[in-house]
Amino acid sequence: MSLHRLIYFSRQTFSDPRDVDFEVGRIIRASIANNRLVDVTGLLLVHQDWFVQVLEGNYTHVQTTYGRIATDPRHRDATVITAGPADRREFGDWNMCARTTSDLDGEILDALDQRGTFDPARLTGSSAMRLLRTVAQAQRRAA
Repeated sequence: MSLHRLIYFSRQTFSDPRDVDFEVGRIIRASIANNRLVDVTGLLLVHQDWFVQVLEGNYTHVQTTYGRIATDPRHRDATVITAGPADRREFGDWNMCARTTSDLDGEILDALDQRGTFDPARLTGSSAMRLLRTVAQAQRRAA
């Protein structure tokens, strides 16, 4: 089985900003349980009203996982940035990890190339990977 990587963005639909941490926690707990069963790994970035996520694993399992996400009512306008074969796992440390950015995450915000309004539609496959690698490094240091 070859390794497949998919990166997407979607808009989060939480009506109350105070619900973000609670809802992301629910997403992560369910994702860890589901992803362990099929050996999917990845990382979820929550920034402003957006999710940016990478999924890695077997092609069928990654596509099934993305299909579940794309129909989840907590996401809307799910859009694939890039998808294809991968040489190795970049985010194999986690069945799923999430990070919500704050103003203290200067390194991550610098990788976003802006501190204003975030528009993930401007991300390319390479800029999305650079961003998510930066988030992973910050997450590892924080752990």
